Amino acid sequence: MHLLLPLASLLGLEVDDLLARLRRDLIAWAAIALLMLVALAFILVAGHNALAEWIGPVLAPLLIAGGSLVFALTIFLVVQGRRAAAQRRAASRRHSTERTAVVTTAAISAVPMVLKSPLLRKIGIPVGGALAAAYLFSRATRPRHDPDET
Repeated sequence: MHLLLPLASLLGLEVDDLLARLRRDLIAWAAIALLMLVALAFILVAGHNALAEWIGPVLAPLLIAGGSLVFALTIFLVVQGRRAAAQRRAASRRHSTERTAVVTTAAISAVPMVLKSPLLRKIGIPVGGALAAAYLFSRATRPRHDPDET
């Protein structure tokens, strides 16, 4: 923690100004959030009054509560779906890393055997190098696109 202040001054940041700006922004965002909650409450009250006149005072709150539950369930399912997709991507990356580690271990353990045989030394090493280069070049030409990065 003691290193942050000198580091910030080296970067040209004034910590006091930065903290004051963050405090001002935090107060502004808190006020915006509070006013949005007040507006939402009045919108719900107005919707309740309109529904109470249209379908009755008992069904109006039930309809609003049901709509809120459906909306909350929809948000929950979307969040769960995105979390599951992220876990699948992480598992795929982990699987790829593990597969690379296994192949590397197998290659390293096969090196002494290859170096003992003159035939494999003269033919196997160049062919293996060519296959490895072809594999690396084929991987480098594929565009990498992560669907989360937009």
